[in-house]
Amino acid sequence: MQKHVNLFIEAVTSILRNRGRSSVVLLCLLGVLLPFVTAMAVAEGVRYQSAFSVNGGADLYITREQYGRNGPVALSMIPELEQLPAVTRVLPRIVGRTYLGENLAVVVGIDRFRLPAGQKKKAPERGQALIGKSLAARLELSVGSEFHFGLFPALPFIVKELIEPSLSMWSSSMVIVNFNDAEQLFKLPGFASEILVYCRPGTADGIAEQLSSVGKPWQMTAPLRIQTKKIVSQYVGRGFDIQSGTFAMFYVTAFALAIPALLILSGFGRGVRRREIGIMKATGWQTLDVLEMTCMENLFLALSGSVLAIFFAIIWLKVANGIAIAPLFISGSGWIPDFPVPAAFTPMPALFSFLFGLTLTMVGTIVPTWRAAVTPPLTTMN
Repeated sequence: MQKHVNLFIEAVTSILRNRGRSSVVLLCLLGVLLPFVTAMAVAEGVRYQSAFSVNGGADLYITREQYGRNGPVALSMIPELEQLPAVTRVLPRIVGRTYLGENLAVVVGIDRFRLPAGQKKKAPERGQALIGKSLAARLELSVGSEFHFGLFPALPFIVKELIEPSLSMWSSSMVIVNFNDAEQLFKLPGFASEILVYCRPGTADGIAEQLSSVGKPWQMTAPLRIQTKKIVSQYVGRGFDIQSGTFAMFYVTAFALAIPALLILSGFGRGVRRREIGIMKATGWQTLDVLEMTCMENLFLALSGSVLAIFFAIIWLKVANGIAIAPLFISGSGWIPDFPVPAAFTPMPALFSFLFGLTLTMVGTIVPTWRAAVTPPLTTMN
């Protein structure tokens, strides 16, 4: 046991003695691992926040089929839906996008909604609006200010309350108005973009199957488009699959940076390293001892690189709020996000970064070290 402890001490001493080589290796590892850890943290944060929104939403989302897309659904369906035995609540909602000044805003028209804590809260009264704090700052609006949408300039709104950006990553550009005002704003009275149906546990699939018979192909009525929580979750997962191209870019970058790292590990300071190994062999070191010390050096460097990558990723996401990386994962986000970028640091990215760094350092050093260790000391010391 004492032998292995001495080898570990010698490995740390070697790293400190060769500060230039060790610093360059750590910088290369940091360049490889930092984008990977940061990307994984943002992806997990967005996935968690999206799953939280889906799980806290309605059991069924009902729209009309319109050219293969979601179309508006008539409010006249609400009484029929409310009469279904397993339905506990039916809520119409309008979600649309329009410009507020030169800023693209998401307008939500609803009668009542839930806060994250589960507390119910009434939607704004007629002529009132809740607006995202970041959007209000860009438009220089405050509580009590009056504004108009470009879609309907004759309809004035008064800012009732500002929505904190910490509510969700979508709240920064959101405007919540009364449902009737949203009908007038989008010029579709009597229609909603979707009807939210809340059911008793375990009955959503049965109700969806029952409603699927509405609007037969031979009738001149567009069929209903019914989406359950499971389907919405699949859509969210599909959206993350689209981000695979972004992850591929990070992996390509990682491997591109790994190539010079390998060259540095196997070539930078190779002459000094060979002479050190020759002196070790001449003083009685065994080949396995030299290889074990090299493995310990790589272990220490990989662990240091992964810890530094996680540390700088936390600073990048929590302190700098994901500057320059948020647009790669969150559509509509600027290079300097005006909302808290969701990030979740899980053990798996940390473990993968450590293993990736360890593999990289091992590949770059084990073979040259073994070749130097099996070479006669007089040859390596010259």
